[in-house]
Amino acid sequence: MRHFKLLLIIILIFVFGCKNSSFDAKKEQKVPEKQTLGLDYAQGFRVKPTDNGYELEVFNPWQGAKNVNYKYKLIERQQLSKTDSAENAIPIPISRAICLSTTHIAYIDQLNSSATIVGVSGSDFVSSSAVRQLIREGKVSDVGYEQSINYELVLSLKPDVVFSYGVGAEAAGYLHKLHDLDIPVVFVGDYLETSPLGKAEWLKFFGAMLGREKMADSLFTIIESDYVATKSFVENCQTKPNVFINLPWNDTWYFPGGNSYMANLIRDAGGNYSLSHLDGNSSHPFSIESALVKGMEADVWINTGSAESLHEISSNFPQLKVLPVFRSGNVYNSIKRTNKLGGNDFYESGAVKPNLILKDLVKIFYPDSIEHELVYFQKLE
Repeated sequence: MRHFKLLLIIILIFVFGCKNSSFDAKKEQKVPEKQTLGLDYAQGFRVKPTDNGYELEVFNPWQGAKNVNYKYKLIERQQLSKTDSAENAIPIPISRAICLSTTHIAYIDQLNSSATIVGVSGSDFVSSSAVRQLIREGKVSDVGYEQSINYELVLSLKPDVVFSYGVGAEAAGYLHKLHDLDIPVVFVGDYLETSPLGKAEWLKFFGAMLGREKMADSLFTIIESDYVATKSFVENCQTKPNVFINLPWNDTWYFPGGNSYMANLIRDAGGNYSLSHLDGNSSHPFSIESALVKGMEADVWINTGSAESLHEISSNFPQLKVLPVFRSGNVYNSIKRTNKLGGNDFYESGAVKPNLILKDLVKIFYPDSIEHELVYFQKLE
């Protein structure tokens, strides 16, 4: 009898042990295999894997924002519940998107997902050849700008998400109507990144949205490697050119801070930004007279507004002809890829390809240093 009881206990342990193991295995299978989206440069977002998708968090997505965070649930379509609304869930991979900035188009374009775009803001300014073709075919609509957004059109396009950017807290106000229409709006703060590679790393943000995580990671690795190699090439240059930047706007000359996106690009390209002492990453206003003092020692002048020639600069601002860098003609502007309607690809694909912008700048600063044909910049004549 004792042997019978012992045998029974052993059998029960074995049976329940097997049942628990089977339950655990099934439980583990419910968790999708997703790689954690590690970020090395970007500061404006975080993507955390969950059992049924991702939790996406965007931090301070407009200039001057403090302690403003947005959280979004990205839920795989097959696991989306009927009770999930646009307020708390976005189906992934997204299949229909509206982009309110051309930089959003660039990220999606790089991930071979242009066909997901059904609406844009300012179709004339789009540079992507794939998206321009979709516009011509009537597959992508122009939904208008900010306060003039065509909400009826947006609603008819049935987007999974509207990618927006904010230039101030007021942006949250006019987009609140989209929220009322049960259309999810996701703020994209890529333009606030001070690191050129940080801006490019938003590829991973869009990769999570589009189900292209591995592709986004691979593309970014290539961009990063190329950028770092180019930067290393000029790090030990002893003589660095003094770099002047921008043009006046309404009699005020705005210069970016020493920790801004453009200042970091100039620094990484081996240049000495003339106003690198300015704090932070926001713009600082100067009078034209004060700016001219800084420009007198410049060896190179870049990003001259929308000017396409030296004559255009001197016609609008005759006083700038006194600058030695103007007289030497060492003036370059990032307008090489501007279309007839005013769209500039420097502000579109350039956001995703800082490695090419960096090579442009290195070629400008050190003409004989590398074999490279300018992509975004051209010399003004």
